[in-house]
Amino acid sequence: MDLNLVFSIVPRLLPTFILGLVAFLGLLFQKKTFSEIVTGTVKTMAGVVILFSAVDLISTAIQPIVDMFGQIYQYEGSAVAADWTAFLATFGLEVVLIMVLGFVVNVILARITKWKYVFLTGHIMFWNAFMVAAALADGGKLSGIPLIAIGSIVLGIILTVLPALISPFVFKLTGTKDFTIGHSTTMIAVVGAYLGKWFGDPKHNTEDSKISDKWSFMKSMTISTTLVMFVLFIVLGLIAGWDWTAATYGAGSGVVSVLSLLYKAILFGASLTVLLTGVRMMLAEITPAFKGFADKIVPNAIPALDCPMIFPYGQNALTIGFPIAVISSMVALVLFGVAGFPYMLLPTIVAAFFDVGPACILANASGGRRGVIITAIVGGFLMIGFQAAALPFVMNSAAGFVNLYGGNDFGVIAVIVGGIAKLFGL
Repeated sequence: MDLNLVFSIVPRLLPTFILGLVAFLGLLFQKKTFSEIVTGTVKTMAGVVILFSAVDLISTAIQPIVDMFGQIYQYEGSAVAADWTAFLATFGLEVVLIMVLGFVVNVILARITKWKYVFLTGHIMFWNAFMVAAALADGGKLSGIPLIAIGSIVLGIILTVLPALISPFVFKLTGTKDFTIGHSTTMIAVVGAYLGKWFGDPKHNTEDSKISDKWSFMKSMTISTTLVMFVLFIVLGLIAGWDWTAATYGAGSGVVSVLSLLYKAILFGASLTVLLTGVRMMLAEITPAFKGFADKIVPNAIPALDCPMIFPYGQNALTIGFPIAVISSMVALVLFGVAGFPYMLLPTIVAAFFDVGPACILANASGGRRGVIITAIVGGFLMIGFQAAALPFVMNSAAGFVNLYGGNDFGVIAVIVGGIAKLFGL
């Protein structure tokens, strides 16, 4: 079996079929008709596929920011992938078993404790398992069955606790207890919600902002995100050097490069629109279906779903917060460099959108526009701070992954799990 192939598809296959299975069982337990079961199951999985497709498109759309950061800070992003891909090649089986058994522990804890949250975001579950394994195995002391046993228990606790921490703020945002969030945004999102509460004003909600008829087109999320991203591309392109930007995106032509960046900006806006379509489809099917699953397996269970589930509740907050988080992370990188931090740090653009973005949505609910801006600024610094804190604990196993994707809960997991492991001499 080609393990590399397995690990390239597992993060996408698992959430699709896990959520499909949950929907199937839920509808079956409710004694729905054959037609209703098939419809609900397939639509749930289709919603997940649409969501992931949109995420892939968004990652493609924001690639210019990654490239521009690389030019600005003069690093080679591809060079940091070797360590964690090598770790997966060696510990891949352990990671998969930790994920599967950790989910079982999560279901057991949801059934026997007051925390009734079932973590259903499969790709985040996979990478959480990866970070747990990396933190425990980094020193070379844990492997095989001890790694799997300890890692599964640790992961099960993580999958239960993280949704519990963020759930009060999600419930307040949505006005229901139909779902919470199971994602890597938890720590930044909780901080954002409190920052909004302490320093913001919920009366000035970004979603209620009054716009004159002249600028009414900005009410469209597709248009507003497109324009914001285009401006961000141009500004970063100028900072990176326009000659380089023209050469990279326009074959030497400034006009072509502008059009190319405009296309990427439009792709971003369109991708976000597609993503919300997938969210709405999945949520419409999984919420009623999950009731049947919960009634039979974990009474009163609440599904912990992917962070785009809350995007419809704060589209303007997301649009405002993302570019601010990108800029503040740039400042943080400079400060760490000036301070002489001994490890390489990279901008985490994906985390700026999918981790700080949800935090800004929750901050908007608790503190309006001011909460969004403060959270975006603080979130940018937290991303780099979490990355910096995590590196010493996974330097031999997942440093590259942390640099690319770890400005979030992944970094926190590395610090806590790695710190406890070192404390007990594991």
